[in-house]
Amino acid sequence: MSFKPGLRLRYFILELFVCQILFAQVSTTTVPEHGAKPVRSSAPREVIHWLRTAAIPLRTTVPDADSDDMSPVRAVVGNARIVAMGEATHGTREFFRMKHRMLRFLVEEMGFTAFAIEANWPESLAVNDYVLNGKGDPAQALAGLYFWTWNTEEVLDMIRWMRQYYENPAHVRRVQFFGFDMQIARVAVSNVQQYLERVDPQGYQLATKVLSPLADEPSEQKYPSQRQQLREETAKGLKSLLVLFDQHERDYAASSSEREWAVARHNLEIVRQAEELYSSRSSSLRDVSFSIRDNFMAENVKWTLDHEPTETKIMLWAHNGHVSTSPSAMGSVLRKMYGHDMVVCGFSFYQGSFQAVSGLNQRLQDFTVGTAPPDTLDSALADTGFPFLAIDLRDAPSHGAVGEWFATPRRTRSIGAVYNPFFPVSTSYFVPIARDTFDVIFFVNQTTPARKNPPLPKQREPDFIRG
Repeated sequence: MSFKPGLRLRYFILELFVCQILFAQVSTTTVPEHGAKPVRSSAPREVIHWLRTAAIPLRTTVPDADSDDMSPVRAVVGNARIVAMGEATHGTREFFRMKHRMLRFLVEEMGFTAFAIEANWPESLAVNDYVLNGKGDPAQALAGLYFWTWNTEEVLDMIRWMRQYYENPAHVRRVQFFGFDMQIARVAVSNVQQYLERVDPQGYQLATKVLSPLADEPSEQKYPSQRQQLREETAKGLKSLLVLFDQHERDYAASSSEREWAVARHNLEIVRQAEELYSSRSSSLRDVSFSIRDNFMAENVKWTLDHEPTETKIMLWAHNGHVSTSPSAMGSVLRKMYGHDMVVCGFSFYQGSFQAVSGLNQRLQDFTVGTAPPDTLDSALADTGFPFLAIDLRDAPSHGAVGEWFATPRRTRSIGAVYNPFFPVSTSYFVPIARDTFDVIFFVNQTTPARKNPPLPKQREPDFIRG
C-alpha cells in the first residue's frame, strides 16, 4: 500500500519495532563486526551439553529430501491440532524451505490438511482455488497477497507442491491454503457487495453506502486520517451489516448456500477488522494496533478451523513475534483458545543474510549480519555444532545450571519487514524470550536471502504492509 512520504516514514519506523513491542524492551551488548572471528556462547557448559544432547539434528532444509531425520519431530508435535511456525526474519531462504519441508512432513506423515499464512484472508482464496481446482496462475495469485515477503521462489514452490499433492489420486485428503490477516479491506468489500447484489439488492444498496470509505486503494490510504465522525459512522454501519447478515442467514443461504453465506459474512468481518485496525493507527497510541491485529489474526485462525471438518489440523506461518506466546501476540491468544493442542515453533539463526525493506531508501534488498552475541540463545545453539536442528524447550530441566540459565529470558535475533544497517544492532534487532515463549526452536547456523520471484507483466512495486 502506498502512503504519503511522512506517513510512510512513520509506518516504517513502527514496523522496525514491531517485534520489540510484542515482546519487551531489550538490553544492550556489544555485537562483533561482520567478518570478525565468531564469538561463541557465554552459556555454561552444562547448558551447551543439554542443548547438544536434546537437539534433533536436521540434515537439510531441502523440502523434498528424505524425511528420516524428521521422524523425531512426530513426538514433538504429538496430537496437536495446530503447529505454528515462526521466522526470525521475513526474508530467509532456509526458514522458508524448512517450513515447506515441515508442511510436507505434517501432511504426508501426520494427517494435516490445512495451511495458513500471515496474509490477507480474502486474497488467499485465489491461491486456494489454484491449489484445489488448478484455476488461475499461482504466481499471480501469490503476488496478489500484496506482501513482498511471500512473493518468493520458496513460497511459490510450496504452493505448486500443494497442487501436485492434491492432484495425486493416491492422496485422499486435500491440503488447503488460507490467510489469516486483515490489513487490506478492498477485496473483502468487493466480495461482500457481489454477494449482496445476488441475494439482497436492498442490502446491496445499504452496503455500498456503508463500505464506500474502504472500497478502493485511495480510500483505504486516507481512511486513518479521515475525520473521527466518518470513521465512527463507518464502524457503526459495519456492525449493522453484520446484524443484517445474521438476521437473514436463512434467506441468504437459501439463495446461495450455507458455505457461501459464511464466506461472505467473514469477508464482512474482515472489513470490520480492517476498519478497527485503520482507526487504531489514526490515534496517538498507534502501538495498540499491533495487539489488535494479532487478536484478529487469532480470531481468523479460529474461524478457519471452525468452518473445516472437526478433524482438521493446520500449520500456521508467520513471524516469530506473531506466533509466540508473548503477551498480546497471536500465539498467546491461540494458546488460551487451544491450550496444548497447539505447538509453537520459533526460528533462530547465528549469522547470515536475508532480504528486507531498507529503512534508508525503502527498497527491498539483501542484508548480511555477523555472528550473534555470546549472551544470546542463537549463540548457544550454534555451539551445538549442528548446522540445522530442532529442539523441544519443553524438555529443558527446571533445576540446576540449565534450569537457572533458562529461568532468565534469553535474547534472540528478531528482524521484521524493515531493516536499517545503521541502527544499533544490539538494541534494535534482538528480543528477550522466556523459556515458554516457544515450545520448539528451529535453528539455522548460516542463512541466505529468500529468492524474489520475477516481476509479472504490469506488476507494480509491492504494497508495503506490516509484517
